Amino acid sequence: MFDEFSMTNPGPLAPFVGFTDQEVQNLCAEFQMDYEEIKRMYDGYCFEGTTHVYSPRSVVSALLTRSYDNFWNKTETFEALRDYIILNFKGLQDIITELLAGARKKINTATFTNDMAAFSSADDVLTLLVHLGYLGYDYKTKEIFIPNSEIASEFCNAVESAGWDNITAKGFSKSLLYR
Repeated sequence: MFDEFSMTNPGPLAPFVGFTDQEVQNLCAEFQMDYEEIKRMYDGYCFEGTTHVYSPRSVVSALLTRSYDNFWNKTETFEALRDYIILNFKGLQDIITELLAGARKKINTATFTNDMAAFSSADDVLTLLVHLGYLGYDYKTKEIFIPNSEIASEFCNAVESAGWDNITAKGFSKSLLYR
């Protein structure tokens, strides 16, 4: 008998999904890096009972290279995100557009079958993007969102690469990229 913990509801494991806000503040002080810039770039994942959770790979890379860069594309293939967006199930393009503009959207994660190939709705694709870390998820409100500037830039790249000519990704994402 096993309990399953996921990115949609990590339960008591939430503080261990990434670095907590306090851990990042301590690391920034130790490495003499700008906490506010690290927060802008890599903060955004929130779980019940935990204030903020940061991408550990990105924070460590920023501290070691002493730069505030997009390290995300070095952890998951860019093509995976682009391919999921190109699938464009009913309403997916509109949802991505709204997310790039800073909106939060309700989704039903219960329809996802934990299969990276069998999608039956936009919610299935969006739930997979939550599990991959491309989207944040608020368990209480059942809403998804783009968690930080680093991920917003990945979505901009994916939308441009997908050829969605009616979306000016950089224009939509400015509020996220420079918040």
